[in-house]
Amino acid sequence: MFRARILTVLAAFGLAGPALACDLPATRPSFVDTAPRAGFDTARFADEVAEALGDRFMGYAVTLRARSGAVIAQVNRGYARTPCEDGGAKTFNGRTVSPIGSVSKALTAATVIHRAETLDSVSLDDPFRDYLPARWRPALHASLDPVTLRNLLEHRGGFAKSGKTLWGHEFTLEERYALGEESYLVRAQDIAKGSRTCVPAPVTRRCYANTSFALWNVSTASLTPRKWATIEAAYQPGEITYDSYLLVHAYRLYRETVEKVLFDPLDVSGGCNVYTDPMHRAFTYDGPDSERGTDRADPGRPCAIGGWFMSTRDLSAVIHRIATTREVIDANHDLMFSSGDDRLVFASRTRVADGFAVAHNGSRWGGDAKAEVIVFPNGYVAAAIANSSAGGAGPNLRGALVRGYDAAVTPTVRVPTPGDIGLARPTP
Repeated sequence: MFRARILTVLAAFGLAGPALACDLPATRPSFVDTAPRAGFDTARFADEVAEALGDRFMGYAVTLRARSGAVIAQVNRGYARTPCEDGGAKTFNGRTVSPIGSVSKALTAATVIHRAETLDSVSLDDPFRDYLPARWRPALHASLDPVTLRNLLEHRGGFAKSGKTLWGHEFTLEERYALGEESYLVRAQDIAKGSRTCVPAPVTRRCYANTSFALWNVSTASLTPRKWATIEAAYQPGEITYDSYLLVHAYRLYRETVEKVLFDPLDVSGGCNVYTDPMHRAFTYDGPDSERGTDRADPGRPCAIGGWFMSTRDLSAVIHRIATTREVIDANHDLMFSSGDDRLVFASRTRVADGFAVAHNGSRWGGDAKAEVIVFPNGYVAAAIANSSAGGAGPNLRGALVRGYDAAVTPTVRVPTPGDIGLARPTP
């Protein structure tokens, strides 16, 4: 009783006291809603996804959109913020805003391709050197001269996934331009980790690389040629360096371009390492049983690689528009969603009951934030976001979505298309 009174007094004066014990409820909040579709059992999809994921995450949401764009399945479970947090519990749902990690690359790529297709002065087959800041170009190593904008989107830029070495040092982008293709760096990383990973070679070999998309923080901005030229010319030496000056402007222009091209036409929102709606923000948790989590907002950091914060409703709407219309990408549309190694951006192709799907996942902070988007052969688009590492054995987000899709879809007659992208005859 005496201890309780002391804590009450401390709280009244805004002073910190010992953390009170907090037990999470044994039963997590859950929600499922589906709309019927011919040739696809939406209720079965939702049931399979919910069973596959169970309570292995603190919270998650899954949104499935039909080819028409309508939401035909929504599966929510768990907490965006637990009952132990200040302010109490918030359930995780389709409007919850959470980090999407490397799924951000799909947004970056769509924006870059759109700019290249709509600007007469830009081609994806231009050397990427031409879109670097003027003072960076002379330092670019000759081995990277053949690399084009398209090669970066294909993960054929010759870069390692990151610039970290076995000594804990991390090379800057500027240093890496001068050093050239990074087979040496990957081999050093493999020695340090005792692993064998894809060794990059410019143009000729596809190796997944965050680095290729780090470049887009600058290069996307430079795809507004007149504005970028004005910004470069306006630099005056002083307290801020040339590189820092350019990056500040590049990050801003990148965000503005993504918002204009992808978000505004759909009236959706996304934040660059910030929550656009703090009321719907999700903390991240070490696992499904953690009592308290972390607010991951970090304004000012770049987000072309993996820094967008979105909800499954808004993310699925954006990917659906990119995948099922020619409003964002036209000439390169088939390559964006190709199931071959010439596909642009999407990291994985996944076999499903009626062909191949293309997918991209995201993970940050050691897996405390996870996301997945999949474009299925029938034109359906699924987005899943979770806010903790997984606990226990079972499918990951992609595995759960594929399991649900395969159980729900009625196989259709495959119709060949240019590029052999494996799309089936559309289901309504």
